[in-house]
Amino acid sequence: MKSELAPFPHRIKYIGWTLFCTGIVTGVLFAFFNLVINLPVLAIFSSFMETKYFAVFTTNFTDELTLLLLIGGIFMIVFSKERGEEDSIEVSEVFDRLRAKSIFKAIFYNTLILIFSILFIFGQGFFWVLVLNLLSIFVIYLIIFELSKRKAMRN
Repeated sequence: MKSELAPFPHRIKYIGWTLFCTGIVTGVLFAFFNLVINLPVLAIFSSFMETKYFAVFTTNFTDELTLLLLIGGIFMIVFSKERGEEDSIEVSEVFDRLRAKSIFKAIFYNTLILIFSILFIFGQGFFWVLVLNLLSIFVIYLIIFELSKRKAMRN
């Protein structure tokens, strides 16, 4: 049985890391050096200065680009096979079990963080918690998966 939980080959992980790191650099440039990339965009819905539906307008696309790079990169990292996984069905099954346990734990811990944030973080800070939540479940998953993988390799 082939791995069902990692649809991308291992080499896609390198592309993912490149995108993710580029997203971090873009985010730093945006946050600390006011990087501006103005592009025309199609908005199905926009509510900033005024509410618009199905409108094309020019906006600073840097924050969207940063999130696309980060999420796209981490998506490729998480859903790529591990080195050697494509060679052996047994190894693939072990990684699938580790992935399933890791995602369950990641959802659990991420939910606890969200509950804590709902109770104790307000205003603009909570907005940033929600933005970071787009990535946090993937990051928590990667940490748990890597720790589980190392523990399994020792045994």
